[in-house]
Amino acid sequence: MKKLHIFMFIDALGWEVLQRHKFLEDLLPHRYRVEMQLGYSCTAIPTILTGVGPEKHGHLSFYYYSPETSPFRLLKPMQYLPPSIFNRWRVRHMISKTIARIKGYTGYFELYSMPFAKLPYFDYIEKKDIFVADGLAPVSNIADEIKKRGIKAHITNWRNSEAENIQALTRDIDKGEINFAFLYTAAMDSLLHRVTKNGAEIQHKLNWYAEKIRTVLHTAHSRYDEVSLAVMSDHGMTTLTQPVDVKSRIEKLPFRYGKDYAAVYDSTIARFWFFKPHVGNTIKHVLEEIKNAHILTEKEKIKYRIYFPDNKFGECFLLMDPGYQIAPSDMGTYALPGMHGFAPEHKDSYAAYCSTEKPDKAPEWVGDFFRLMVGTLDDIVAGN
Repeated sequence: MKKLHIFMFIDALGWEVLQRHKFLEDLLPHRYRVEMQLGYSCTAIPTILTGVGPEKHGHLSFYYYSPETSPFRLLKPMQYLPPSIFNRWRVRHMISKTIARIKGYTGYFELYSMPFAKLPYFDYIEKKDIFVADGLAPVSNIADEIKKRGIKAHITNWRNSEAENIQALTRDIDKGEINFAFLYTAAMDSLLHRVTKNGAEIQHKLNWYAEKIRTVLHTAHSRYDEVSLAVMSDHGMTTLTQPVDVKSRIEKLPFRYGKDYAAVYDSTIARFWFFKPHVGNTIKHVLEEIKNAHILTEKEKIKYRIYFPDNKFGECFLLMDPGYQIAPSDMGTYALPGMHGFAPEHKDSYAAYCSTEKPDKAPEWVGDFFRLMVGTLDDIVAGN
């Protein structure tokens, strides 16, 4: 009996979004609210692909302080070039592609809005394609598990468009040779950043996904005796309440960046390294005075699986309250209508899991998706 198991990832299809819109209720009756991994997609996707948190797979944020290993040292003179040109997204995107090509990076690589003067202090975490075997070594990812079992499978090329990826999967299914598929789609995330969880365009996008999925399943049922489908996400989306300028409050202090401290300002989390005790005390005092935010305790870092004893990603983390975005940040100049990366327990943060078959144990955290996928691989090997 030929069986096919399909796992489809839809970036940012959070539980609250799913509750507000119609999406394949007839095909996917088993639905679960799932806790996200604190961080962004660069954190959550490695978690989904490995089943462990950032503290083990090592991917928390793109940038971490490491001037000795920084691949950006030659970019420092670019701080003197006209910002009106070289701070544009398209220009930075082209620079990012050039650096990736020169350095041989195969993972997702983007400079975002990190100032050129600060880049030489940092290294970048995702230099390898995390979707392929050894992509998250030494931690085993789903591609490693597939390879270990000798299973014929399809894993999306994340660089291609959604339409191209769906077509590629359909072609492989039509050959009838694979038993497992992981389909990656990312456009929902950018849509929700733009229109938030209440946008009228969301239902249209979900209808598009539903139509494509039904077509894929039609092909699958013509080639296989049994077909299962699970749709999963990494997080939801929270509507902007107010931007908060954390950066200028710190840069007004009489401290030298790179000498006294270093910082990365993500959209919802600001991370700091302190090189002198009095600098750390002063900056923490300023951070404590910021409303709608709080400094994560060590207990919270452990709870969220982001505790690094060596402070690789920062010794002090300022987490914004849901809806409050750091702007300007090193990810962008302006706050977006929708953002994720807030506390996992907030209602808008929850991810979702929907499936044709009821799992033996319901997923509670996005890392549990890995367990469900590996369980499927074991069933394939056992011929179940």
